[in-house]
Amino acid sequence: MKNLHLGLPLFFLSLHAIGVVHGQTASLHGRVTDESGAIIPRAAVTVTSDRGKEEGTTADGFGSYSFLNLRPGDYRVRASAPDLSQREPLAIVLKPGDQALDLVLHVTARTQRITVEADTGQALGTDQASNANSVVLTGADLDALSDDPDDLQADLQALAGPSAGPNGGSIYVDGFSGGDLPAKNAIREIRINQNPFSPEYDKLGYGRIEIFTKPGSDKYHATADYNIGTKVWNSRNPYAGEKAPFLLNEFEGGGGGPLGKRASFTVDAQRNMVDNGSISNGVALDPLALTPSPFNTVVTSPQRFTKVSPRVDYALSPNHTLTARYGMTHADIRDAGIGGFDLASRGYHSWYDIETTQVADTAVPAPP
Repeated sequence: MKNLHLGLPLFFLSLHAIGVVHGQTASLHGRVTDESGAIIPRAAVTVTSDRGKEEGTTADGFGSYSFLNLRPGDYRVRASAPDLSQREPLAIVLKPGDQALDLVLHVTARTQRITVEADTGQALGTDQASNANSVVLTGADLDALSDDPDDLQADLQALAGPSAGPNGGSIYVDGFSGGDLPAKNAIREIRINQNPFSPEYDKLGYGRIEIFTKPGSDKYHATADYNIGTKVWNSRNPYAGEKAPFLLNEFEGGGGGPLGKRASFTVDAQRNMVDNGSISNGVALDPLALTPSPFNTVVTSPQRFTKVSPRVDYALSPNHTLTARYGMTHADIRDAGIGGFDLASRGYHSWYDIETTQVADTAVPAPP
C-alpha cells in the first residue's frame, strides 16, 4: 500500500509535464490562391522566425499547406509558384495552438528588352534586287529540273505561282514571248518573277518566266543526252486484255564554238519518238438482236517531235552584241483521239510546223 501511494503522484506529474510541452507549440495551415480565388497547387511556402530560422513545405494538389511544432513568436510567411509571387511576406504572431492563414499570389511582371538599331538591313524599294518573290535558277538548281520540255514547263509554272491573267505565266526566251522552251542543256539561266514592275512588258509581271540561253564560246564544245523507256515497268490497264505498248526514245544535244574573233554559234537539237498504246473499252449492241457485246481494242499511237535551233552572236563592239536565232519545230501525232469509249475509227492525224526567226540587238551603255 505504501508503494502504490507513492506511484500515483508521479503518474499525474508526468501527464502534467506532457500537457505543458504540448501547450508551448504552435501550428499553421491555410490555402494558396491567386487573385481570382483559384487554388494554386504545388506552391512553395516558407516561414521565417524572428531569429532567422526558416522552414519550407509544398502545398498539395488542392493548394493546402501546413506547418507543425513551431515555437510561438513572430513569423514571416511567403509563398511562390511559376510566374506567381507575393508582393511582400505576410507577418503573423503565432500563439500556442493552431492558426489559419490563406495566402494570395499575384502575376509576376516580366521585363522584355527590345533593341532597335538604326540600320537593320536593306530597305524596301522598287529595285528588282528587292523582290523577295524572285527565283533565279542556275547550275545545280537548273540541273535538278526535268529534261522533258513539257515537264520542265510544268515545273516552272508551279514555281512562278499565280499570274496576272487567265492564261498562266508568260514565258520569254531571250526576251521574246510566244516561243517554245529550248532544250535544257541550252539554258544558261532562268529568272522567275524577277522584276514584276518592268515597263517593257504589257502586263504585271507576276508569274513571268524569263529564260536565257547560252551564247557561243571561244572553244568548241558539244553535249548529247539519250533517254529510253519501255512498257516493262508499266502495269496492265485493268480494262484491257493485254498490256498496252509503250516505247519512248528521246535524243537531245547541242554544241557550239567560235566563228572568228567576233562571232560565235550554237546549235541545239531535240528528237522525241513515242509509241503509246491507246485503249478503247466499251459495250456494243448487235444491230439485229440488240444484245450487248463488250469490245476491247489496243491501238498504237506514234508521236514524233523534232526541234532544231541554231544561233549566232556577233560582237559589234565590246558593249554592243547582235544575236540572230532560227528555230524549226515539227510535231506529228497519228491515231490521236482514241481511247475510253472512242474507237479506232474516230482517230485523227495531227501535225504542225513552226518556224521562227529572231534578231536581238543588245547594248550596254558606258557609265558617264
